[in-house]
Amino acid sequence: MRIMKEDIPVVISGIVAGITAYLDISDLIRALSVIMIFLAGWYINKRIKEKKLQIIKELTKDISENPAYIDTKSVKEKAPPELISLLESIEKLIKKTQELEIQKTELDYLHQKIKRDEDLLKEHLNCKSEIEKIKNKVEYLKIIYDITSKISSNLDLKILLDSIAKIIGEKLKVEKFAILMKENDFLVVKATYGFPRNIKGLKFALTEGISGLAFSTKETIYIPDTMRDKRYLHWKGEFLEEGSFLSIPIKYRDETIGVFNFNKAKIGGFSPDEIELLEKIAEQSAIAIKNSQFFEEIKKLYETEQSTGLLTRQTMIRKIESFIKNGQKFAFALFDIDEFRSINLKYGYNIGDKAIVEIAKILNQEVREIDLVSRFGGDEFAIVFTGASKTQAIKDMAKISQLIGSITIETKNGVIPEKLRISCGISEFPAEGETPELIFEKADRKLLTAKLSGGGRIISEP
Repeated sequence: MRIMKEDIPVVISGIVAGITAYLDISDLIRALSVIMIFLAGWYINKRIKEKKLQIIKELTKDISENPAYIDTKSVKEKAPPELISLLESIEKLIKKTQELEIQKTELDYLHQKIKRDEDLLKEHLNCKSEIEKIKNKVEYLKIIYDITSKISSNLDLKILLDSIAKIIGEKLKVEKFAILMKENDFLVVKATYGFPRNIKGLKFALTEGISGLAFSTKETIYIPDTMRDKRYLHWKGEFLEEGSFLSIPIKYRDETIGVFNFNKAKIGGFSPDEIELLEKIAEQSAIAIKNSQFFEEIKKLYETEQSTGLLTRQTMIRKIESFIKNGQKFAFALFDIDEFRSINLKYGYNIGDKAIVEIAKILNQEVREIDLVSRFGGDEFAIVFTGASKTQAIKDMAKISQLIGSITIETKNGVIPEKLRISCGISEFPAEGETPELIFEKADRKLLTAKLSGGGRIISEP
């Protein structure tokens, strides 16, 4: 059996007690001596154990509180011999713990560094995103300035609308773009970019489809997927491509004068920034369009007659001069009302004026938008059939003559019995002359021939 260091006092006291027992001392003294010796050994043993326990507690506390940084060498010096092997095992665990603690510290440092780098990266990306947004805004402002500076200098409405469509289409690289303007009770397609030709001239009621909704509500309408929205009319069946659609009202102050329509083949093809840009362009375009409309109205006051709305003789001459200068082919028809003087003398000039107004209505309804109609003076009218030959002009004038013949003129005494008839002469540019004077002279001669031959005739040949 192994004797521990703290048991040595007990063993010694036992030996001393045994020796004392054989000494020649009285039994009482001997007994007391034995008891005292055993008590001394027990007390010394107890104190030694308490000291060891105190050392062990302190070591345990140090190890438990800071295992990664404990000095194992000093611990060994303090520890009892019988704990050395245990401390050696603990030392190995401590070294391992210290290694793990070092790794943890390194990982914590790396984690903090990564977090700092992530924060810096996020900050950088946010800055980059903001810079990109600012760049886009600047680019958008440049585009708006470029577009408005180019369109604001043009006062001819037709040329202006075509110019807007082309500039926006090319500058913004839009796929398809159309401008619809309010005309009476309709929205009419006036200019296009990227669309087939059959789209131009289409008419929509002011509340019809998405265009009508944008016009009537004065709000931008965005359709991310045209196949999923029944309100979308696919341009009345003229354009069936799938994708996204955007309609922006053209607003001048409190008045809506038309809409900008955009089509993209991609579903959800318009971003919020792009929509915002197009709305800004629509705002600026509205000013230019309204200025052009004001100019057209003022020009119309000077270029047209108040009673009929037809071009004046001077305006017609200027426009014919422009056609000739540009080499634009046309047929020129000059006609007047047969026996019109007798109608004025018989029924009064106010009845004659009624006849003039009714004829003007027919002419405005029947001629094409590209043609020109003028009251040349008195009961004489002139029509320029743009791009047409004399053959085509004869057909058109025959229809107009028939419609004029169906006019009824009412007086306070009832409808006049006379039916209106016209005599007409037709010439052609450039086949019959290269100056306005020659074109007018040829048509006037043929008109005179028609009247001398009894009236009610259309003559195109000399």
